[in-house]
Amino acid sequence: MAPRHKSTNTLGSPSVVFRPGDRPGARYMSGRVVLDEAFMNGRLCTRYWNSNGQVWPEMHYDKLLWHADQAADALRLAVNGQDLASGFVLESTNIEADTSIYRRRKSSNGRSLPFSHSVVTLAHQDAGVGVKVHTRLDGSRFIIRWLEISNRNRESIGITEAAPFSGLLWTHRYEEHLPPGCASPFELAYNHTFEWGREGDFWFEPLPDGRKVVNGGKKGRSGWGRPAFWARNICNGETFVCELAWGGNYEFGLDCRLKASNWSWQQVQPTSRSAELYFRMGLSGTDNVLRVVDPGETINTPAVHVALFHEDTDAIVQATHDHVRHVVMPAQVPGRHVEIEANHRGYLCDRENVPDIKKDIDVAASLGVDMYVIDAGWYGNEPNKWWNNVGDWHDGKWMAKGGGLKAVVDHAHRRGLRFGLWVEIEAVGANSTIKKEHPDWVLKRNGEPIAQGRALDITQPAVAKWMDGEIRRLIRTYKLDMYRIDHNHCMAPAGNRQYKGFTEDLTWRYYDNFCAMLDRLRNDFPKVVFQNCAGGGGRLDWGTMSRFHNTELSDWMRMPRGVKILNGVTMSLPPEILLRTFGTEVGEHVLDGDVDTQLRHCFCRLIFRGIAPSMDDLTPYLRERIEHYIALYRKVIRPVMADGLVFHHTPYLPLAGHTPWCVLEYSERNARRSVAALFHTSATGPREFVLKPRGLNPAFEYQVTLDNSGRSFRMSGCELMNAGLAIQLESTLRSELIVLERHSGRTR
Repeated sequence: MAPRHKSTNTLGSPSVVFRPGDRPGARYMSGRVVLDEAFMNGRLCTRYWNSNGQVWPEMHYDKLLWHADQAADALRLAVNGQDLASGFVLESTNIEADTSIYRRRKSSNGRSLPFSHSVVTLAHQDAGVGVKVHTRLDGSRFIIRWLEISNRNRESIGITEAAPFSGLLWTHRYEEHLPPGCASPFELAYNHTFEWGREGDFWFEPLPDGRKVVNGGKKGRSGWGRPAFWARNICNGETFVCELAWGGNYEFGLDCRLKASNWSWQQVQPTSRSAELYFRMGLSGTDNVLRVVDPGETINTPAVHVALFHEDTDAIVQATHDHVRHVVMPAQVPGRHVEIEANHRGYLCDRENVPDIKKDIDVAASLGVDMYVIDAGWYGNEPNKWWNNVGDWHDGKWMAKGGGLKAVVDHAHRRGLRFGLWVEIEAVGANSTIKKEHPDWVLKRNGEPIAQGRALDITQPAVAKWMDGEIRRLIRTYKLDMYRIDHNHCMAPAGNRQYKGFTEDLTWRYYDNFCAMLDRLRNDFPKVVFQNCAGGGGRLDWGTMSRFHNTELSDWMRMPRGVKILNGVTMSLPPEILLRTFGTEVGEHVLDGDVDTQLRHCFCRLIFRGIAPSMDDLTPYLRERIEHYIALYRKVIRPVMADGLVFHHTPYLPLAGHTPWCVLEYSERNARRSVAALFHTSATGPREFVLKPRGLNPAFEYQVTLDNSGRSFRMSGCELMNAGLAIQLESTLRSELIVLERHSGRTR
């Protein structure tokens, strides 16, 4: 018997069928997903979605007509305040070479798998705009779409709305399919909060009749969360996944319409209740004009990634992780896939000095970490205040006394560690020389600095050139193995400028230049790992992550929020790219839980931020527990999660709610090994959790090890998956780690 998860990510050959005639259109088929769109009455509209690989008969759709108030349009675009829907002309449909940043999928022997990139070209003659609708398929469930917009006028135009993907999701009867007490056939999951330390607050809520709009707080970036949602259809069990690959302001909307209908089939039910659900995912801004496009200029929107599933949460997560690992994110630097890091901020915040940093390196090296990272506080003018000194990326006097950063790098390398460096390149502090020399470089709104005057304006060519040059200089000077970016301010309200008669929001231009810089740097430094931080847990969108190899979750390490954050974020991003911290940088240590729980809190990538001030201060007990976890991490956790399956036994946990358990399981794809972390997160609710592992093969026999006690015993996969293991934790903020390994040579 094969594990049930094996078939969920089956790839098929993608294909696009262009339909001619008086109602031309396109049918996109990728994996099990079918999307059918038609051009009618000047609109490119959705006809239907199907999650089971079925093409529905033309007789049901050949007379389909969408009314003006039905938001079935496959894209939303407005220029100079004019909605372009109903005014398009279809110019051409083509299959073209793919020029996007997204990676080609590979087979097990390294060969590129088939993919399709189609372009539907529309023109709006009244507005003088050409729009190419790019759609990329690769045989998986995910469809990637973006727009290429060209100004065919003799004057500049202002884009006032841009939603690269939108349209109909579902329309059907629903009365007989709803359970009692359920008011709507649809539910919506998204990140409900957008503040620091609250990413991963991802859970479902009912979607009532009317419009639901979420804009992420308009922080000038994708926020602490992500521009994404899942829409679930209770009637048919389908789930629609939508992610905007962009680090700027965003807005998505769901339009739910519940009404009586006169639908009938052979007069069986002359009157019924019907439901329609429409969606849109796009950009938003503080100013009405999101982007000015000059005559003859062509620009691209960010991409939207969507998928439709007729399976459970586990299958959705596996397919999403597969897409992120192999299509969205850059290939990992060979040999650097999941490193154990140590970061200096645990005991040396704002009192950085070379002798004490060397002691910290010695502690880290003695425990066998892979890389040492210097974070904020090594640079700038006196006094040593990291927030105010950003922008001056040279040794502070407090560092120069001991030989400077170069001495730290040399010491780390002598101890056999790689070296990484933190640089908040997009910021300039109040105490920095660079700000005093270039006050015109800060991002402004209506002529006045925004974000406390801290945000550099990368839309200016001189600023973009300086940023690029500083990163290159630092990588070369200090022979960096890893470059760690940060982004701690919110550009809210957004920067703007007066240009060609428009007040233009600068966020779109900002992120175009930011992404272009990162693309150049990664290309020129292929052996350097690029790490995202963004205030800890910010900019987790797929656009940002397509430029980085890994990212840090929130700086907030305390229980239980920390593991809930990991639980929620891993609905989208795989755990091996997510950094969590063990250490002393953040206060409230009394709420950490025991040492084992603190270490298991890093059930992803592991950062030590404060092990002990020196070797003399490292207690035998702490050393033994850390060494134990690192050994287990290297032997089991890291290889299992590196390209493994992730199972959420307690999905959709509101960060603010009292939930007694948070349980995650990682499994190898061949079901030979699995590891689960169970956290008792609240005094409310049961103290026992019955774990029924999902990543096993019922035909295998497994050696089960309980890490708390060290006890080990054998159970069959069938027993484990059906009866489960009853785990009791009497105290709150305690945990258990369970390792399941196939017993060699034995099956049942």
